[in-house]
Amino acid sequence: MKNYFVFGLKPFYYAVSANLVQEVVNLPELTLLSTVSADVVGVFDLRGSLIPVLDVRPRFRQACQAYQASDCIVVLAIDEQVFGLIVNEIYDVCSADSQQDNPLLFAASINAELPEPLLIGSITKDEKVITVLNAAALLQQAFFTAPTEAIERQDFYSRAHPNDHAVFALRAEKLKWREQRDDASGYLALAVVVLNGEYFGVDLLAVREFANIGDIVPIPCTPAYVLGCINLRGNVITLIDMRHIIHLPPQPVQADSKAVVINGNDDFAVALLVDNVPEVIYADPAAITPLPSAVASVSGDYLTGEMPYQDKLLTLLDLKLILAKGELVIDDEV
Repeated sequence: MKNYFVFGLKPFYYAVSANLVQEVVNLPELTLLSTVSADVVGVFDLRGSLIPVLDVRPRFRQACQAYQASDCIVVLAIDEQVFGLIVNEIYDVCSADSQQDNPLLFAASINAELPEPLLIGSITKDEKVITVLNAAALLQQAFFTAPTEAIERQDFYSRAHPNDHAVFALRAEKLKWREQRDDASGYLALAVVVLNGEYFGVDLLAVREFANIGDIVPIPCTPAYVLGCINLRGNVITLIDMRHIIHLPPQPVQADSKAVVINGNDDFAVALLVDNVPEVIYADPAAITPLPSAVASVSGDYLTGEMPYQDKLLTLLDLKLILAKGELVIDDEV
């Protein structure tokens, strides 16, 4: 029996040998290098190592849809060469004792054009026909053999959904943060968020991710600052407006508003509504000064300091303290 790692590139399913898979990460922002082939969408920094990322759909004659926050990268290692594949979804790890001849009609014509087959068979699970990839040949041909039909070279953002740009940028920073934490010599990684035109900095390590806000389902018998629940890739997240805690007037949810999903209790996932997420910065703690006494006296310790940001002031916001103090806890008793 051989183990296969199965993933989806809609509407098809593919698999690679499971022992090649190093890890799976949510799709981050990618940077295009001029020296790589057209198959390589870009590279990203994974804890200090630059990982090239392939999009195999053009080779398999599939249309390249816009990259979305729900996409992932499967990181593979072959003979100490590490690379990633963009996939739409992770399906399963399954076992099979043999491969069938591939029944997909396009497989034979694709393989006929190549020096070594990329599609080497198929397996069936839960009535799904799963095409098995030759990962070693894919790596070799992606870097040294151009596809039959030329691919127009595009940067990552030209293929990424605009609403997900902030999510991709945050993920990229977090994936390289372990390496940069040593290099930064005590600097703080802060995500910059906007509320009512004011700029706030939040500890990057306190943030699970930034998400777009889709449909909001109201929660009956809750305070006005509990906006409702959102569905984030199958997970139900409570969306909260924290403006009243830091003495800002409430604002309606806009089409481009973001949700800051907090690292916390997985049994009660919470996201905070913000207007925008411009960027992630690295701040020198020496640049942070105490708040004016008038502001500090009413901030409830939620605002911990301020620092220059561009031509403005950036106020530091303690997200974990907001949750820890129970200001946003919903009382189940009505």
